[in-house]
Amino acid sequence: MNRPNTVKLWEGPSLLDGAPVMVLLTGLAKSSKNSKTGDMLQTWILRTDIPPHVAVKTGQDASVCGNCPLRPYIFKRGEVSDRKCYVKVFQAPLSTWKANKDAPVVSPEVARALVADRVVRRGSYGDPAAVPAHVWDNLSASPGTGYTHQWRDVDLSARVMASVHTLAEREEARGRGYRTFRVVSDVSSLDRGEILCPASKEAGARVQCADCNLCNGSRPGDPRKDIAIVAH
Repeated sequence: MNRPNTVKLWEGPSLLDGAPVMVLLTGLAKSSKNSKTGDMLQTWILRTDIPPHVAVKTGQDASVCGNCPLRPYIFKRGEVSDRKCYVKVFQAPLSTWKANKDAPVVSPEVARALVADRVVRRGSYGDPAAVPAHVWDNLSASPGTGYTHQWRDVDLSARVMASVHTLAEREEARGRGYRTFRVVSDVSSLDRGEILCPASKEAGARVQCADCNLCNGSRPGDPRKDIAIVAH
């Protein structure tokens, strides 16, 4: 049997608002062409019943993105003024949704066997907090990477980074046990205890995310720095 490139890991009510969502895992047969992340398996957290580009326009992307301040719907309403999400949902998220929205959910055993020791990106689109933690625990053969804006409401600190936008948020998230990932305006904005993302252009793109894995959450007594990246 040919190895599938995409499987559905889970579907059910969003933990953020109860709407139907699903988690799709891609890259099992075809390596990612993303030059920054490298050959990571990607996970897409999407509304099951609404195409992602429609959800973004109507604000129903809250089911998968929660209170992220970069949601285009919030940006359009003028509630934020600096920038909006970089994900082009009418590209990979939409094509993935169309091809796999009606696929069956694979068992945890099958998912683990397919992932094996490959690195998983938790939430290539969507927030990992939108789905039960056991979805991510089941893929624990590799530490993987991930980010959440829901760090005030859920404890995923052992798996993902807290996405923060200010130094005050960074301090608060660290007080909750998270390491942080912060977007900064330029390199001079780095704060004590932060380093530039090693995969970023400003840091010389000296390693890909698949090999770096610094964005894999925190551990008790974790000495690793927080991560920052310059906005583009």
